[in-house]
Amino acid sequence: MGTYSIVLAVVMLLSMLSTFALVLFSRRGTNTLEILISVCVMISNAGYFMLSCSRNLQEAVLANALTYVGGVFLPLLIVYILIDYSDSKVPTWFSFVIMILNIIVFISTLLTDRIPLYYASLKFIPGDPSVLIKEPGSIYYIRYIILAVEVGLAAFFTILTYLGKRSASFRLMMTYAGSLFGVLLVYLARNIFDMKYDLIPFFYLICTLMLDYVVARSTIYNVNLSVQEKIDELSTFGYIVFDKKFRYVGSNPVSQKFFPEIKEARIDSKIIAKDYALKDLLKWVISNANESTDEKNTQTKFKRDIVINDRNPSERRHLEIEMSFIHFGFQNHVTGYLVEIIDTTEQYNMIKSMSYKGESLKREVERQTKRAKSMQMSTILGMAAMIESRDNSTGGHINRTSECVALFVNHLRQLDDYNMSESYWDAVINAAPLHDLGKITVDDAILRKPTGLTDEEYEQMKGHAANGAKIMSKVLEDVDDKEFVSVATNVAHYHHEKYNGTGYPDRLRGENIPFEARIMALADVFDALASRRYYKERMSYDEAFEIIRQELGHHFDPHLGRIFISLKDEIIRLYESFENTDYAR
Repeated sequence: MGTYSIVLAVVMLLSMLSTFALVLFSRRGTNTLEILISVCVMISNAGYFMLSCSRNLQEAVLANALTYVGGVFLPLLIVYILIDYSDSKVPTWFSFVIMILNIIVFISTLLTDRIPLYYASLKFIPGDPSVLIKEPGSIYYIRYIILAVEVGLAAFFTILTYLGKRSASFRLMMTYAGSLFGVLLVYLARNIFDMKYDLIPFFYLICTLMLDYVVARSTIYNVNLSVQEKIDELSTFGYIVFDKKFRYVGSNPVSQKFFPEIKEARIDSKIIAKDYALKDLLKWVISNANESTDEKNTQTKFKRDIVINDRNPSERRHLEIEMSFIHFGFQNHVTGYLVEIIDTTEQYNMIKSMSYKGESLKREVERQTKRAKSMQMSTILGMAAMIESRDNSTGGHINRTSECVALFVNHLRQLDDYNMSESYWDAVINAAPLHDLGKITVDDAILRKPTGLTDEEYEQMKGHAANGAKIMSKVLEDVDDKEFVSVATNVAHYHHEKYNGTGYPDRLRGENIPFEARIMALADVFDALASRRYYKERMSYDEAFEIIRQELGHHFDPHLGRIFISLKDEIIRLYESFENTDYAR
């Protein structure tokens, strides 16, 4: 094996290491297309190495076909990444046609010694390196037409992003587009100057190392919050979730403290309980679920009290259990069951130890009852945190928007512009963390999709607003504070409406949009602009506020929007306070 072949072997090895690094160390921020690009480069460089040390025509044809994995599919993958970054779409039929044409080209290179369409004739010259002399056939020129279309698309979507979409990283897009044009220049230089040694594998290696750097840089700031940590923070009681076949879906640490066996439970499997209390709880859930389903009454909630660790007085706990049904879809099909667990030991012991009757006992019982009711909010907040963690593009969105709404509302309540009660302003602040609750109904395949959504998928995603309102009204139906229930439902339902009537789900216009939803829209959109997502870089504060200003009267209530913009310095200081925390943008 000659010197050139050894060098290509090193290039091939480095390409493999680069691909493995991309897969192992880039975490969830890596786009599937980016991994495919790295794999194509790895295969192509393996082909160049094999071609350099081929011993006969058959080996050379196979190796040459492998080199075309990059030559054929790499431009197409780069085009689709640029489409994704520019937030654009191409017709499905076009994607299908261009993919089929590329596959035909690749197969013709693979079978060129049997079907002389890509190359009219081949001549193999062994040596260091071995050389395959090729005379172009008819499909060879078709490949140039396809490549011209792909290069044109790459240029078009790069320019489109530069002129229009300020939320995408133009520098990142130029990295991909530049790599494509660089490969073409190296390819043309090789053909024009009839070079003995092919430089494309070396350029491929440079491109894949640049890809590693770009992906690593774009994922450093992709903070995916831990579901358990968020639930620990927001929840003061336990819950367990089962699917409609009573398979375990999830729980929080509080419920695992009450029932340690849950820690060993396997997701999507039934819990095999040995502890009597847990076994009794599971039987109770299944019995109530089956009975209600048979009677077609799945809106019922079931409650009971149980005692755990009954044999050990120092660890004995009295629990209040509530079971409810989880619904989804237009026909409200049952998709699972939610079991809420409240520790009432303190209340039980207090009542038991009291030796007197009267007003003091009544007040204490009322206080404990009110406390238990307020715990329902922890369930909703825990669900909101779970939905945020499923969508790996949002980071600390709930916390940032909630703090932003609190800052905004506390300023509004000091003005004479709006005559609202203090309880109303408090309700808006408390409802802010729940605005995206409806995403619990969005399929994971859509919520976590690393590329742009199709029209059909986007319509499903938009359904989270109306679904959030339905879930909110169901879960909060027992809450006495009806003003809060109304505000929280409106925030979930209408925070994507636009002032000019082009929003969703009901295309409300102007002041027909609930006031609290207009407040939420400003904080929600500002956070989306100023924060980094897996598919885009974060925008500067000046750019984000400028877009808010341009959208006054279109997307946002103009008067509210001007007040929001007037708080620019305070909002920036708030966001800067999140730096070096789990909620950094």
